[in-house]
Amino acid sequence: MFPLTVEEEPGTVTHRPLATFIEITRDAVHEVLHDADAHVRYKGIARLSGHLAVMCRTVYPYPAREPGIGVELRKCLSLVCEVQWTTRALECHLSGCTSAAGRPVLAVSAALGRQLDGYWPAEQALVGWVEDQLGRADRDRLAGAYWRALGRAPTRPHPRSPRTGRLRHVAFWWHGHWDRLLDGVDSRAGVGRDFALVLAQPPAADDALGLG
Repeated sequence: MFPLTVEEEPGTVTHRPLATFIEITRDAVHEVLHDADAHVRYKGIARLSGHLAVMCRTVYPYPAREPGIGVELRKCLSLVCEVQWTTRALECHLSGCTSAAGRPVLAVSAALGRQLDGYWPAEQALVGWVEDQLGRADRDRLAGAYWRALGRAPTRPHPRSPRTGRLRHVAFWWHGHWDRLLDGVDSRAGVGRDFALVLAQPPAADDALGLG
């Protein structure tokens, strides 16, 4: 999706908590996802799709090993699937795909907004639980894995992609490469290349308080 060039600088973004990365990601998605400009909305789709794919690859496997969190994890994965299907429908509308002609784009956009309103709190709760279970070093490694994986993440929704098991790694790699190829063909090149800079910014809450 984009090269990450600030990873080696000590004391910067790679040392942030996972929850902070996700907060910035969420704000970045909402900043552009409902923009009137179709190219800008493609950027929102890329940010959201990349985030969800990275969550399934790096974060959700951890609670999958813990029997006490199974219900919450299944809820998140179910919501991820719904969001990916609706994001796919929105992408089809923007690209002029005839399969999306029967459903107004405003209805699709509104449905995605409602689904994200349900997904973000569930994701936040699960991430909070994961971070509570880990020691400092493991929390840092998980946050770093999330940050680095965004550089290779898919830029389009893949609702049929496996979210658990070993095949998720193969699907993540394949979709990431294939999506970037399609982005070039469809003149969407670079729709996610600003994400490294986005994640280097302070969360919206900190910025509003002058903490950035």
